[in-house]
Amino acid sequence: MANTADVETDLTSRRKAAVQRGVELAYAIQSGVPDGAPFCASAGPDLSERAAHETPYMSRHSTLAQQIAQCRGASGQSLHSLSFAKRAQLLRRMYDGLTALANSERARHDPILADAGFLQGLLRMKRLVTLACRGLPDQKMILRDPARPCAHAGTAAPCPDRQVRMRLKQPGSGLAAHVVANDASFPNLMERLSLAILSGRSVLMCVSDIAQPSALGLCRLLRSTAALPESLLHVVPVIDAETLLPHFQRGDIVTLCAKPAHTATFHAHPKVLDGSLRLGACQASHTALLLAPEYDPGAQEWELFLEAVATVHRNASFATCVLVPASLEERATERLRSAFGKIGIGPASLSAAMENTQAPAPQISLVPYSDTHGVLEVLRQFPGQRSLTVVSRQHGFLGEFVASLAPCLDQITVFNPETASPGPQAPAPAEEDILSLLEFYLEESEITGPATLLTQVSGIWMEGVPVREGEHPFRKPLSRLRVGDHLRSADRIVSAEDVEAFGHLTGDLFYAHMDETAARSHPFFDGRVAHGQFIMALANGLFVDPEPGPVLANLGAKDLRFFAPVYFDTALYVTLTCCCIGPLSKAGAAEVQWACQVLRSDDDTRVAQFDLLTLVASEWPQRTQARP
Repeated sequence: MANTADVETDLTSRRKAAVQRGVELAYAIQSGVPDGAPFCASAGPDLSERAAHETPYMSRHSTLAQQIAQCRGASGQSLHSLSFAKRAQLLRRMYDGLTALANSERARHDPILADAGFLQGLLRMKRLVTLACRGLPDQKMILRDPARPCAHAGTAAPCPDRQVRMRLKQPGSGLAAHVVANDASFPNLMERLSLAILSGRSVLMCVSDIAQPSALGLCRLLRSTAALPESLLHVVPVIDAETLLPHFQRGDIVTLCAKPAHTATFHAHPKVLDGSLRLGACQASHTALLLAPEYDPGAQEWELFLEAVATVHRNASFATCVLVPASLEERATERLRSAFGKIGIGPASLSAAMENTQAPAPQISLVPYSDTHGVLEVLRQFPGQRSLTVVSRQHGFLGEFVASLAPCLDQITVFNPETASPGPQAPAPAEEDILSLLEFYLEESEITGPATLLTQVSGIWMEGVPVREGEHPFRKPLSRLRVGDHLRSADRIVSAEDVEAFGHLTGDLFYAHMDETAARSHPFFDGRVAHGQFIMALANGLFVDPEPGPVLANLGAKDLRFFAPVYFDTALYVTLTCCCIGPLSKAGAAEVQWACQVLRSDDDTRVAQFDLLTLVASEWPQRTQARP
């Protein structure tokens, strides 16, 4: 038995060797592989030829600590300084570059570009790009909750110096480390990289030996796109908590893709226990496909079923479970083996497939079932997120079946492959919110201060903050529109004829609007009042600018509230203030939110308020292409 000193010496030497491998790997990533050269995933980078004519990366980054310091450098700081929308555009350029590579002639000679996992990762990146460009504002902070006056504020009336409190989400100050202690799937790597970039964090990928080829290949492709800022992404082959975590600082975050035993070593580290570091685990996403018990496929229907299996399996990150009625087990086994080659049979094979995280590709396991209870027992084996696709000709059994399974599943999709066109469709993606996905990567803080200051900090106008009047805000494109641009409309008197015409036009003949005697019997009306929807329509007519201009469309309204009844012969006016401006779309327009208030002209009593959403062009007049 080796003594303790020998064990410690061996452990130290292995750690030094790991750091040295990280240095060489980082050098290879910085230097890249010449464009067009084939990439061999099984071989490490050849540094011998480069060393003669390039400055060795090792001379500048000889330790793991120096690599981490470089990861925190100027590139990470410049990314942090961008707005959320600008980082979304950066991610879009990365996606566009990778997509162009995947569609180029180069894809025929590069095994990574043709890899099914890489193409799946591209789909995941596209989804995140779409969510980010639609949902992230062109601001450096995101309002978490509506601003509210402080309880101890001196005045409740809106004014520039009124103390308000708001909760904000902002980019974290540290780096994002992603520890992959087993084989790395491209979807996992590309999702974590995307979320870190959107949150303004530089990325340190800490990968196992078996994950190095995937990480190095992804970095090489990103470098080829010229979209990823230099030194924003570093990869090191160090995955143990004792070596990595001492180099991290408060504000850094760590996500883990590892087995529970390895994850436990991170959770037990002092920096995690004292709250200096936040840890997040990557949940496995397991997919199952179930052939309904009443389904007895013919020859053509079997082909459709196999297409459904292929569709589900193509989008799986881990083992794919195919559940079939016990009576069809023999026929299903024959069909699956002829289509996919080697498959597993029975619950034991499924358990083995889920344990084998270092398999080169997700595996298919066929599991027969006899009743709902058997299906439930199989699905409960899946850790993390679980989705089920049910292939069914009839839906008679689904009521009891789905009711029993729904509590243990995150998503259920039911479709009939006989009626799908042109073939079985992939399960629809679950509804996602980009802020929820970024939750772990962002920092949240509460800020209390004058309304003027918080408007400057958040980029969102607050009631009481000075406004800018002059040109009608609807005449301003995004290039000239600013938060706080304001309109006070002309007055409009509400008449009995207006209300009656509106009632007969819409069919809303409610007695409080049309019958004076009945209206006086109302508990809190003194007579006939105008329709609330008429007041809102009137407001739109008062603030609208009728000529063609940069406001392209009305996208709707939210948070509509009525505060006081409007009696006949009451004069009203409307205020319209630019509240916040959303991210610019590819089409050259952005969503703009306006704070709208309807007030009585005689005493400025607030009658109604709502937030108007419009689509505004970045420039006006817009450039138009000549029609043939």
